[in-house]
Amino acid sequence: MIRRLNDIDRIFGTMDFFKNQMNRFLEDFESGRGNLSQGGVWPPTNFYDDGDHILVYSELPGVSEDEINIKLHNNLLTIKGERRENTPQGYAILRQERNVAPFSRSFTLPVEIDPEKTSASLKNGILTVKLVKIQAAKPKKIVVQAA
Repeated sequence: MIRRLNDIDRIFGTMDFFKNQMNRFLEDFESGRGNLSQGGVWPPTNFYDDGDHILVYSELPGVSEDEINIKLHNNLLTIKGERRENTPQGYAILRQERNVAPFSRSFTLPVEIDPEKTSASLKNGILTVKLVKIQAAKPKKIVVQAA
């Protein structure tokens, strides 16, 4: 009988631990200290390669183009910026779930990029960076001939 009570105590102790962890997570998220995006990084960013170009898509809702700074140096792409407060004039904040903070993400690119041909645009909260590979970085097909 005592063995069973110890098992029950252990089960409830584990449940209390998980309940406390969940409460802490929800408190952090509600206060703006938490982040539900993948891995806790912001902005979420995707990369695509078509052989000649690399396209980078970053989700930046609420950020204007003049609040974004993009740098390319030695195959390191850095996207910096800040999402600022946008409280309507005369209103007080009742609840705020969107973080207002500076952000910075850096990515090491797998190939050399021509910085002169790089372009970026922002539309509907999606930042698109088009990176053009230099000639030497593009894959080359080698034809095999019969001897």
